[in-house]
Amino acid sequence: MKINIENPLENRKETNKDLRSTICFLSLCRLLALFCTIVVIICILLLCKAYIRFILIWLERQDALIVSTTICFLFIIVALPISIGYIVLVLATGYLFGVSRGLLLVVFGANFGLLVAHNILKILGHHHSIFKYTQNDMAKAILRVISGPLCFKIVFCSRLTPIPFGLQNTIFALSNVSARVYHIASFLGLFPAQFVAVYVGSTLRSMQDVLENRNISSNTYIFATVQLLLGASLMAFIGTKARKELLKAIAEAESSSSSGLGYSLV
Repeated sequence: MKINIENPLENRKETNKDLRSTICFLSLCRLLALFCTIVVIICILLLCKAYIRFILIWLERQDALIVSTTICFLFIIVALPISIGYIVLVLATGYLFGVSRGLLLVVFGANFGLLVAHNILKILGHHHSIFKYTQNDMAKAILRVISGPLCFKIVFCSRLTPIPFGLQNTIFALSNVSARVYHIASFLGLFPAQFVAVYVGSTLRSMQDVLENRNISSNTYIFATVQLLLGASLMAFIGTKARKELLKAIAEAESSSSSGLGYSLV
């Protein structure tokens, strides 16, 4: 009989290093995408004022139930790993409906889309075309520790990070996380970024209102721009802090789960 002594500490350090690099890369890409999205929307507002005004008037004349149902359906689409655009959809909802109505619609639509997408991914998640999304270091690390006592914290922190929405949903659907814990943690974790994004979207609507009036003072333009930048900065700050907490939670869970696995018999 041969006793094989492993060094779990070194393995954890190497895993955490790779995981940190992966999450930072995804987060930077997501933040860059958010910044580019806001810049593009502002450019569109400046260059296509008349066309946007026509679209807004058309949407406002449609039945609110039809528009809301369409947005809820789109939340199902963006909750799947085959598509992107979750943050854009939240921004657009805030732009169209304002803070109060927009936030209610986003919270309901996102969690409804999450529920539908979660069950779809539970059924189809092991297909190669979807399963491949869970073969990176970040996904593997989360799958290893998701069933432990820190399950709620890991899901909650993941929802606060800029990790792509569809990728998170795929990882959690393929894990054995409790549905109750998953949906409660997702609801709470998604809310802060939803609130900020809806507010940013409503600010963009305010900027459109400003652009329609040529007699507005320069101070109003500055105020609207500062609001937009503060909202985007707050979203970036939340994502950065949550990313650190996620790495800490995963490292803690892996440490506790592997504390007794340093020795193995061959």
